[in-house]
Amino acid sequence: MADSVTLFPNIIQPTAALKSYAPIGVKFWESQQAAPDSIKDYSDGWFTRRQSGAQATLAAAKRISEAATPVDMHREYQDWLKGAMERMIAEGAAVQQQFTKAGSHLSAQLSSAAEAVKAVVEAQQSDARHSG
Repeated sequence: MADSVTLFPNIIQPTAALKSYAPIGVKFWESQQAAPDSIKDYSDGWFTRRQSGAQATLAAAKRISEAATPVDMHREYQDWLKGAMERMIAEGAAVQQQFTKAGSHLSAQLSSAAEAVKAVVEAQQSDARHSG
């Protein structure tokens, strides 16, 4: 039993392979730290757009109910619709921006992972050449 306790530390000795995978873990957690910030920015914008839309709809409803003629009602509706379309386009742009950010983060992570794996393979090949 004492032998297994003394041998255990030898099992977890850092190797070149383990050390080369460490940057992947660091990059992963760096991106995990950046993701909530990005999501918060998006959600803050989303709430702002929703609040703006609700206020614009309420104001339009009041103006439509106070309109003197059907033409005035139609003009108020068209003004509200224009604002609604602008908010919808802004929402689409915000979503597109989120996808672009996520894609660039994923691309960077994949590049880092590929470089780390390449380094591990090269280290293993080098060790095999030196030991053989």
